Amino acid sequence: MLKVAARLRAGEAVTDGEFDQVFVPDVEAISFRHWTPVWVARRAAELLVHAGATEILDVGAGPGKFCIVGALTTAARFAGVEQRGGLVEQARQAAGKLGAARVRFVHSNLVDFDCSQFNGFYFYNPFQEHIEGDDLFPIDQALERSPMLHRMYIACALAALVRAPAATAVVTFHGLGGPMPSQYRQVYSERTFGGDLALWIRRDHVVATPPRP
Repeated sequence: MLKVAARLRAGEAVTDGEFDQVFVPDVEAISFRHWTPVWVARRAAELLVHAGATEILDVGAGPGKFCIVGALTTAARFAGVEQRGGLVEQARQAAGKLGAARVRFVHSNLVDFDCSQFNGFYFYNPFQEHIEGDDLFPIDQALERSPMLHRMYIACALAALVRAPAATAVVTFHGLGGPMPSQYRQVYSERTFGGDLALWIRRDHVVATPPRP
């Protein structure tokens, strides 16, 4: 796996099939459905760093794919918060196998997590499972799911963004699950992997036009 990491650091293309071998089979098998594609992770990290983000949080990090790719391809620091303990352990093991520094994973619920240290956020529609069943390729059946929890987690995420410091950057892939706070404006969007990859910046900060892929 160190060869995969070296290719990412060098800016070379790495397929999801190559990267996902770092995971155990059960986690690898559902990557196409639930985890951020390598290209999207690289691009999202690039957009955030270009916008000035240095401390980046992935909300609902799963097995850490976005954070690991970001740490291997940029100079920013990454953290992932994930409420499934097994996925947190997978993320930590994957980061070790790939030699990814400047990355950490926290087993916690967003409701109990302190987001104040971050000036960059990544959301891959992390709360959708609460309102959209996935009988064919579920992550697991361990968590309670309900529309009420969906609304609560979105409200918690929006509150964290409202409290975030000036110049905070946010990238969403397939959306956040609700409208962005009025303090943010969309400054860039591109269509990829069947969804919109969008960059949002607090209105009190101006960022140069992001580079094209």
